Amino acid sequence: MKPLITLLFLFFIYTLHAQDLLCDDRKAISEKLEMIRETDQGIRSRLIKEMATKDPQAMKKIALEMKASDKQNQLVVGSLLDRCGWPKGLSAAENNTIFLVIDHADTAFMIRYFPLLKSQADQGKVARRDLATLQDRMLLRSGKKQFFGTQTLKEGNIVTIWPVDDPQGLDARRKEMGLIPMGAYMALLKKTYQSEVIWDQDLSVNAAQEKMRKKN
Repeated sequence: MKPLITLLFLFFIYTLHAQDLLCDDRKAISEKLEMIRETDQGIRSRLIKEMATKDPQAMKKIALEMKASDKQNQLVVGSLLDRCGWPKGLSAAENNTIFLVIDHADTAFMIRYFPLLKSQADQGKVARRDLATLQDRMLLRSGKKQFFGTQTLKEGNIVTIWPVDDPQGLDARRKEMGLIPMGAYMALLKKTYQSEVIWDQDLSVNAAQEKMRKKN
């Protein structure tokens, strides 16, 4: 069975029973979130590795698998949050898994569940760095400058930092949200993607959007 068909089949099985998940069934919720985390992170690890080969067809294939996987994750998590609210008693990894599903969703899904995620971050159950990442991604999607410097644009072998509001205060804001300093973050991006990382503080949102259009 081909990887994409296998992935969709497995997700069909657990999505089929998503609405049967009881809100107080801690074990079942944990097992479901563990499965979601493995697929979310596993397919992204494959994509990053494939980037090194610079094979556009292989990357496109994995990207399509990832899109299908993300959509199924959203169906499961969206159903859970709508019926049960944010589950209680989750581990840090499980809370982070729900964040990952929201962060990898379309804009409408992000907007729908952002208030719920923010309330969990305010209570210390979701990491503030996760909240910062989602805020930045929503700002990027809205055509605005980001606030915490978490979002990037990759073109070939170059990673560009999306325009940042008030660059001078960036590291102070990052520290407040539990994020590493910008210099360390850029070094991490360079190592992860094996690419040059550029932060042009004069780059406008319009210019960044034009780069994104050309990439797509």
